[in-house]
Amino acid sequence: KEATMDFDVFLCHTSIDKPAVKKIAEQLKEQGLLPWLDVWELRPGLPWQRALEEQIEHIQTAAVFVGKEGIGPWQQMELEAFLREFVHRGCPVIPVLLDYAPKEPQLPVFLRGMTWVDFRKVGSEPLENLIWGITGKRKSSY
Repeated sequence: KEATMDFDVFLCHTSIDKPAVKKIAEQLKEQGLLPWLDVWELRPGLPWQRALEEQIEHIQTAAVFVGKEGIGPWQQMELEAFLREFVHRGCPVIPVLLDYAPKEPQLPVFLRGMTWVDFRKVGSEPLENLIWGITGKRKSSY
């Protein structure tokens, strides 16, 4: 997958949430998935917007991470692009509440309508649910 850059999921997040998102990205890799994470994929010296556009047009799933600060301005732009693109292709956009997200997070209206993954719950269930959202297969199937 890495050689062909066949990513399973785009990890959409704010910079303040990057450490938590990176940890989840590493867990996804341990499960055989290939997440697209900016710090791993954006080559210094090249325009990063072009790389984001390419992923948004081709990737099959987006996970939108929400921490205590909610959705950031650039993250909002990515989210809107995913929603527009994915309507045509029927791809999932998965809201992911990080373990330190507020009790009642402020989610954009269109994101509120999606089934979310809640890392505020203890145990392996949130990661399993995220993998199910990405692959379309429940734990017993992957």
